[in-house]
Amino acid sequence: MNITYNALIEQVKSYHPGKYPITRNYTNGAVTNWSPYISRGLLSPVIVMEQLKTKFNKQEWMGFMQQMAWREYFQRVWQEKGNLILQDLKSTQSKVILESLPRPISEGNTGIQALDKAIHHLYAYGMMHNHVRMYISMLHSNIFKAAWLPGAKWMYANLLDHDPAANFLSWQWVAGSFSSKQYIANQDNINKYTNTKQRGTFLDREYEYLQTSIFDHLDTIQSNHSVNWPDPIDQKFEVDTMAIFKKIQQKNQSKILDINHVMPNKAFCIYNSFNLDPLWHADEELNRILLLEPNHFDQFPVTEKVLQFIIDLATTNIPGIQIFIGNFEELIKAIQTYPTSTKEETSQSENKKPVLYFKEHPTTQHYQGIQEARDWLFPEVTCYFPSFFGYWKKCERYLK
Repeated sequence: MNITYNALIEQVKSYHPGKYPITRNYTNGAVTNWSPYISRGLLSPVIVMEQLKTKFNKQEWMGFMQQMAWREYFQRVWQEKGNLILQDLKSTQSKVILESLPRPISEGNTGIQALDKAIHHLYAYGMMHNHVRMYISMLHSNIFKAAWLPGAKWMYANLLDHDPAANFLSWQWVAGSFSSKQYIANQDNINKYTNTKQRGTFLDREYEYLQTSIFDHLDTIQSNHSVNWPDPIDQKFEVDTMAIFKKIQQKNQSKILDINHVMPNKAFCIYNSFNLDPLWHADEELNRILLLEPNHFDQFPVTEKVLQFIIDLATTNIPGIQIFIGNFEELIKAIQTYPTSTKEETSQSENKKPVLYFKEHPTTQHYQGIQEARDWLFPEVTCYFPSFFGYWKKCERYLK
């Protein structure tokens, strides 16, 4: 999944968005696989749309842009609601029986072939089709009746395109805590969009019977499932962030920040896992730091595979970037000791703080320095909307 920015732009230039709206829900549809790079801030959605608009008419790119706007909508909700995206936002999730992650899902042993295959693919490659994410979230929250947050954290931790807003709000949308009703799909629906023909599963039934296909009306697991699945049926999902950081530091020792290699009297660009923009101040001679904060990853854990992907993407596309593993306050202390060229400059800079640039994002609110804007498809639409379609209606006024 590691790629150069130029190669990515070539993909954008050769993409035809016309088939996207009608095929995107199919696992073999005309999807782009750009989401890891857009989520990481490597690929700007504005640049994507500028490229597509130069080659295609509005009818051809409109459906694609609307789906891009979903990500932006979730970001605006996160800006407004903050950590409330980790709680039931509009209404309480109904009928929760399991408080942890169902083991058949975490082990890829649900018996639904398309979903089990997708789970193992997620573990191996960090990718999962968006419609399949909805199926698994639906199975987790509405059929297994598990609290949505543990499942959302599990999926987030394994995704290369992890994004708190899109991930946690999508899970809430499926569970009905950020929408008017729960999302449900049966085996026919799964077969249609995953190109499978499986029959005889616990989802192979009419919709009115789906929600009792694992637990009956008395909240007791059906006997056929208790034979197939281990007891207890759920387990706590945990990521050992400190152990992962130790491995990451050992594996990437040559790229870790060395204060002696900092350019004296030069400002710093602070990158993070949501800002790997290779064009940002690219024509300036600046110090470039990839900040990986334990505090952030304690709140939003990811696997070692995902963290290494972030590092590889940064070092491939941002020349001279160094990695700092620590919280922002620790970084400030470290770079305040960075060297200067002469004794005179040392004397002049004793009372000066280093100049730091960073991009606006919910994860950078505690940063100090010069905050700069990130790219928005619709920078004019900043207020909170309780639904995407209210947001999109506002956005349509600014379409060109």
